[in-house]
This record gives sequence, structure tokens and C-alpha cells, in this order.
Amino acid sequence: MKYKKYRDLLIDPFKINFKTFELIKILNYMPAGNDVIECLARFNNNEKIVFIKIERSKMACFETEVSNIKKLKDNNLYLLMPNVLEYGTIDNKRYIVLSKIEGRRLSEIITNNNENKRKRYLIKYGMELSLIHKINCSYFKEAKQRIINDIPNSKDYKIEDSFIIKCINYLAKERPLLKKDTFIHGDFHYANILWKNKKINGVLDFEYSGKGVKEQDIAWSVVLRPGQKFLDNINDINYFLKGYKLNGNYDEKILKWCLINAFCHFYLMNIKNKEYINKIKKLIKIVLNNDVL
Repeated sequence: MKYKKYRDLLIDPFKINFKTFELIKILNYMPAGNDVIECLARFNNNEKIVFIKIERSKMACFETEVSNIKKLKDNNLYLLMPNVLEYGTIDNKRYIVLSKIEGRRLSEIITNNNENKRKRYLIKYGMELSLIHKINCSYFKEAKQRIINDIPNSKDYKIEDSFIIKCINYLAKERPLLKKDTFIHGDFHYANILWKNKKINGVLDFEYSGKGVKEQDIAWSVVLRPGQKFLDNINDINYFLKGYKLNGNYDEKILKWCLINAFCHFYLMNIKNKEYINKIKKLIKIVLNNDVL
């Protein structure tokens, strides 16, 4: 999918003195927290498409991504990832150059209400995360924690909505012991998953990977994003979980807590989007009243 330039880049990529290739032109501006551009590059006499990520977000963790991709590949733990072609710094901003993986995102594939199609893809989606969670976590440091990993608070959000206040009270009362004993991806939402020939062909963005809580990783994967046309109902979430349970398991009570917590964060981040928060509210009510997921 092609995206037009929607903001100025913090760093002009043509000012970077790349060590392994010559930058020819920018092809695409990807929507992301950091500046991510799809580019045409020349390696010796060969032209290739690459992705350049330049640090923009305060939460950027490029060093983790580079390190963990290397560990995963070197130890043959997981292979559906791009290759790191170059890693460096310019004007105190880090950048990574990654190889391109062919594939489409679920937002391009699930475009109608074909229930069987949604079910097939979401089961495979959940199954892939359970395989990632089986990776030996002893190779890795603890994953970076973000505000979404904890209960929403008044420092980060303006919390006035009575429904969300009740949910936050529930989260505080029912807070479980969260064990960081699993290798997690950290950002396994649909935009980071590439599909080809009805199979997952690549997984992107390992910045927040490392030792973490599997239930948080699951919740972050299935929480509905604005404009998303799938995982907007409990059946879709259960298809994902059905796939996950083919290879893995999770604590149902902890997942319930993590789901409600994730929903609350997205509700507060998008408080002015009434159509969206009404969908989130409906999902929260269903999960709150459901003892089994």
C-alpha cells in the first residue's frame, strides 16, 4: 500500500552517509511512531528496496531491535524477520536500515464481512504469536516497559469519563501478579505482520521485544485500533485465542485484566472519537462479564 508524505522527516535521509549502499529515492512514507520510509537503494550494481527507520518517538528502542533480531537469527530461534543491513546515528538520532519482506497486512486482506476468511486468518495470527512465545527467553533482557503496561493514570491522561473510572477501579482492585517469564514481541499488532500466500511471511518491529508478560502481549495484539475492520467483536478475539491455544496457553484471569487495561488506554487515547470508543466500551463490558476467554 502506498502512503503519501504526511509529515516532515526529522532527518533528511539523503544526508546520512550510508556505509553499504547509495540512497536513490524515497518510494513510500509509512505511518509509524518513528520516521519509516521505503526507499530504492543501490548496493554495488544492484538496486534493492529497503526500509529506513529514523528515531522520532521518545519510546524508540532501536538498539533492542538490532540486538534481538541478531540473537534470534544467530541462534535459529525465529526467522520471519527482516535483515538489519545497517545501524548508525546522525545528529543524535539513531537509524536502522532493514531489508524488505514481501507481504500485505490484514487491513488489506480482510476487507469485507466474510466470516470464514476472518476466522482462518485470525486463527493463524494467534498461532504465530504462541510460537513466538515458545522462544527460549534466557537469551534476552527484560522488554522495555511502556505506559500501556500499567493502569492508566491522571499523569498521562485526563480521566473524567465515569465508565473508565469504574474500569480503572476494577484494574486497581484486581491487579494480578505479572510474571515476565516469556519472550514477547511487544508490538504484535496487525500492521507489523505481513502475509503472503495466506501465510505469515514476515514480522516487523522488535523494538519492545524481550522477557515480558505473555498475556500483555496477547492483549496488545487483539486490542481494536481506530479504523480497524476486524477484531472489533468478541468472536474475532476468540478466533485469535483459538489459534494461540493450538500451540500455547495463558492465564485466563490475567488475560482478562490485560485486555481491559489495554482497552482503557486506547479508549483514553481516542476519547474524542465517539464511534470508536463506543466499540471499545462494548468490548470492555463483554470481557468484564466473561470469565472464560
